[in-house]
Order: sequence, then C-alpha cells, then structure tokens
Amino acid sequence: MPEARVRKSRYLSYFLRFAVAGTALYLAFRGENFSEVVDVLFGLNLWILAAAIGCYIIGQLIFVARWSLLLKVQSIKIGFWSAFRLHLLGLFYNNCLPGAIGGDLPRAWYVTKHTDKKLEAALSVFVDRVIGLIGMLIMAFGCYWFIPEESREGGFNFSFELNFFDRLAEYKSVLIWLGAAFAVGIVLLISNSRGRSLVIRGFNIVRRHGASMLGKVRQSVRIYCHKWLAIVGALLLTFCCQGMTVVAMWLVGREIGIDVPAKYYFIFFPISWLLGAVPISVGG
Repeated sequence: MPEARVRKSRYLSYFLRFAVAGTALYLAFRGENFSEVVDVLFGLNLWILAAAIGCYIIGQLIFVARWSLLLKVQSIKIGFWSAFRLHLLGLFYNNCLPGAIGGDLPRAWYVTKHTDKKLEAALSVFVDRVIGLIGMLIMAFGCYWFIPEESREGGFNFSFELNFFDRLAEYKSVLIWLGAAFAVGIVLLISNSRGRSLVIRGFNIVRRHGASMLGKVRQSVRIYCHKWLAIVGALLLTFCCQGMTVVAMWLVGREIGIDVPAKYYFIFFPISWLLGAVPISVGG
C-alpha cells in the first residue's frame, strides 16, 4: 500500500511538472512566427553562431561558478554539475514565466534537496540574484559613463514605457484561470476537516519554527558580511558572466544586420534585464 501511494505521488509530481513546463512554453512562444525565426537562424553564419553559443555557454558556466562560491561561503557542498543542472532548470523558467526571476523559486526549491542546510541554500539563490542585479546596474551605468560625450550627440536617448496594465491585459485570460484555480483550491482546502487541519498545522509550524528560521537568516547574512572578499569575487564573476552573454548577443546582432557599437549592448541589455525582473511579461 505505501508503495502504491509513493508511485501515485510520483506520477502526480511528473504530471504537474509537465503541465507547468507546457504552460510556460505556450506562454513564451504564443504569437511567434516560427517560419521567420527559422529563416533568420538559417541565414546566420555558422561560425558566428557557434562563437555566440560558445560565449553564452561560458557565461552560464561562470554564473554557476558564482553561485557555487556563495554556497561554499555557507559551507554547502554541491557538485558543480549538479548546480549547473539546477541553473539550467531556473534558466528555463526565467524565460518562460512572467518576470525574469521566475526561475529562482524552482532553483531555490530544488537546491534544498541537495543539502541539510535548506534555508541557507535557498537564501544563496536570493543573494545570488541580488549580486547579479547590482552587477548589471554597475555595468550599465559604468558603460554609459565611459561613452565619449561627442558620441552621445545626435540623440542618444533612453526612454521606455512599462505599460504595466497593457501588458497585464495580454494575459488576462491566463490570470483569470489561475485566480479561479487558486480560489477553488482554497475553497476545497477549507471546506473539509482534513484541509482545515492541514492549514492549522501549517500555521503552527510557522509559529513554532519562525524564530529559528529568522535566526538562521541572520546568521547567514552575518557570514556573508564577514566573507566580503567572496562577495567581491561574486560581483567580479557577475561582470564576466554578463559580459560573455552580452558579447554573444552582439555577435548575433551584427550577423542579422543590427549595426550598433558593442558598448550600447553593454548598456541596454543590462538595463533590459533589470527591467525584466518586473513580472509584467513572460521572460521579462
């Protein structure tokens, strides 16, 4: 009987994973003209494309090295390739869920399966994201600062509109279905005694372990503050990994006819990634 229950739970887990992944892919590629995408891809120089892919992969490996460094600060030992697989999982959801940080939650969830220091491991994902955002901000403003003044003449303007409600309206039906499903789930949960007992048990667990969790968070933050050299190293790795990604974008951009100096890529891509953290569209 327990084996049947475990098997049923495993199948349900697989179903939920495929459902979430399928929904994410649908949201990411809805409305795209695949024939145009294929034509552009086949029109690229293979050597340039290979170089861009190589730069991008190197950037992702540096990204994992940065996260591994933050994990080691907390004395959490996870293999590099295990961390790389978790990073790829997060990268998938970053590009397929609203906002460019949607993949951090799955990454934080799954990394806790690899260590007993679950809270510290999940916190490392948050610290990793904060360092990444700070690094992108420094990169964007640093590159803007070092652009010669004369090259800005002729209308180097940066303006944007978030159009939050317009973006939100595009996903109105999806949000309605998600809200309805959430409401139905809440009603089903509290409409029976077992569900109510689960809610009460959850509140009791939070109340009982809340102080302990806050203590662990303070201790983790204190460790990061004491290991400031590791934080500086993580910030330097941020410049490297984001720089390699921008170079990959620049190579592809040149190949498809976007004749823009590389320094503008180092300004606008970090800014777009920062804005992408706001959950107003799929993949930011």
